[in-house]
Amino acid sequence: MTLERGSAFTPVASATMVWPWGLSLTGGAAGGALFFLMNLSSGLGALPTALGAAVIFFALFGGVGGVVSKNGDRRGRRWATSYPFRYAAVPAVVGGAGYGIISMVTGSIVGGMFLGLLVAAAIWVTVGLIASVVGDKK
Repeated sequence: MTLERGSAFTPVASATMVWPWGLSLTGGAAGGALFFLMNLSSGLGALPTALGAAVIFFALFGGVGGVVSKNGDRRGRRWATSYPFRYAAVPAVVGGAGYGIISMVTGSIVGGMFLGLLVAAAIWVTVGLIASVVGDKK
């Protein structure tokens, strides 16, 4: 994928170029394990909670790590710091969709959709603000 101006796939290309897979998998696994251990007393309810936390931490670590780390592609990182909230849309969709699907499977469909949107908005704002602050260090 190339980074072209006006392309609909530019945010996706930027996110995949700079996405730190190892960091996001480790962060998601650690966050999920921590939430599983914290909610172990609730029985089977600990598993969906842990999966939801793992998805959220995966998206957060991947989105923030892609902008902060120096290992990614410089074109993707430059695009992400130039358009921080467009870049933040990809981790937000990943985290919100994952959390929403888990919530829909374990609870109600309407509640899962709203929780997915809430998580997506929180991830979008968090990653977008961090990317804009990191991008201002020119």
